Amino acid sequence: MSLKNKLSLFFSNRTNLGLIVVLLLLLIGGFFGFKVLTGNKVQQAPLEEVDLPFDPEGPYALLYPRRDGNALILNIRRVLSYESVSYELTYQSNGIDRGVQGKLNTNNKKNEYSQEILFGTCSTVNTYSIKNCVFDPNVENGTLLLKIQKGNKIYRMVTQWRFQRPDVALGVITSGDGNFIYKTTLLTDAGKTSTSSNLDLARIGYSIVNDLSGAPKLPNGKKVQGKVYGFNIPETKVYPEGDVTIVTIDNLPSDAKLARYDEGKNQWDILDSKVEGSKISAKAKSSGVFTVLVNNSTNKN
Repeated sequence: MSLKNKLSLFFSNRTNLGLIVVLLLLLIGGFFGFKVLTGNKVQQAPLEEVDLPFDPEGPYALLYPRRDGNALILNIRRVLSYESVSYELTYQSNGIDRGVQGKLNTNNKKNEYSQEILFGTCSTVNTYSIKNCVFDPNVENGTLLLKIQKGNKIYRMVTQWRFQRPDVALGVITSGDGNFIYKTTLLTDAGKTSTSSNLDLARIGYSIVNDLSGAPKLPNGKKVQGKVYGFNIPETKVYPEGDVTIVTIDNLPSDAKLARYDEGKNQWDILDSKVEGSKISAKAKSSGVFTVLVNNSTNKN
């Protein structure tokens, strides 16, 4: 019998034909399954971690103290183009190292996210509950590591922060590196300490100063020299006016100005400043984002 006749006889059998169809389906399914798996493996290439350098137009994080001092509020901005955001908070409580890790829910793809981070743990959704929460006491300084992912790269944002009660006697707030100082104006015209100002500081409770990896949109023709500091207090509170000083690594040019970003007005206030070498000082109305601005010689506008 010829090969043609043998094949014709084989395929005329319905059982044999069904087996061939099933085999073909299995082969096709296996092929596409293999393509999907190998395709996912290509997309899941090894992740590369890199440090995110300071970029005035890049993402940045502001930290706010909770009014009871048992948590901070993380507010991270300009992250619309990033796929995920995670954090690692480390600090000391009574000399003991503490830390907490977490991930922000970025499913709704926003440009800005906020997250409460506790100094401790709670067994209830009410994170203010003293009965159901164990809070770490005497938290002062710490580090926040943010990891924001885009593609197969994870960008590391590191910010140092200082958490403190205002010194009611002196009204002084400082950054962790000591190069940002905000001294509240407590004296009256008669040269006496203002009791009302002391009470205002006591009511405010807590403050946080942290350095930023970016900045709110800068004025035209200006660039940052040195660091950008966020000095924040609990929401709805207003910090008294005071004298601000920033110290930079290098001497400042004569055109340097200390500036404060006003969230309410969504603009920078250029302050009447005094430059002394690497130190610049000015009077400010309240807390906010502070930095030193100089003329941008590369600006073409």
